[in-house]
Amino acid sequence: MSLSDYRERVSRRGNSLSETIITNSKISSSSQFLNSPFLQEIMIEGKPVSAVVTQGKTSSDKSVLLQPDSIATIGSVVEINSNSYIMTDFKFEGINEIYPTGTLKICNSLFPIQTNETRVLLRDEFGIVVTDERGRPVYTTEIVAITTPCIVQSRYSFTSSEKQITLPDGRIEIVIKYTVSENLREGYEFEMYGENYMIANIDPTGVIDSKGILVISAERKV
Repeated sequence: MSLSDYRERVSRRGNSLSETIITNSKISSSSQFLNSPFLQEIMIEGKPVSAVVTQGKTSSDKSVLLQPDSIATIGSVVEINSNSYIMTDFKFEGINEIYPTGTLKICNSLFPIQTNETRVLLRDEFGIVVTDERGRPVYTTEIVAITTPCIVQSRYSFTSSEKQITLPDGRIEIVIKYTVSENLREGYEFEMYGENYMIANIDPTGVIDSKGILVISAERKV
């Protein structure tokens, strides 16, 4: 079919040539995507999603190709096999309408975004409730931490550019999904890798419309 014949057929359908080309490309890409031998199910924010996963620049990085017109959010926690990742970038405009692509970095720790105190019965080694001299049950307070997967870096600063910035000794950077928590404040102390740290700074520049990533700078307590 000549280009003029194709234009005429598209015109009869009431669509522009460019819109029809994009639509046809999406249909073709979707068919190839669904029939890919590398298609697998991953979890994005707890929801199953079909994706083609490829290795990134390093062993800790991955790239995920989603079905045309798919939308994901930077900062999303992604589960692939038994590992957690944070989506640090997502391209979905222009040509990426047809090939939506996310960049993932593997999580290597958990950050306590919230700590709750719970009053529980004190029990002895046999599981029997401990009582006081009057026979009243004795309670104790347990601290329960709610954690989120995070990326911890102690050598180089997290940056979207290719340039590596060396971190000072005793300082770490933690990348987490944007969230609101009382623990996310300067001066908050927490334990990681058996050492005590204090939040020195929180960089929110990776957050847009309450979505994205936070970069936490923390100093080791001495």
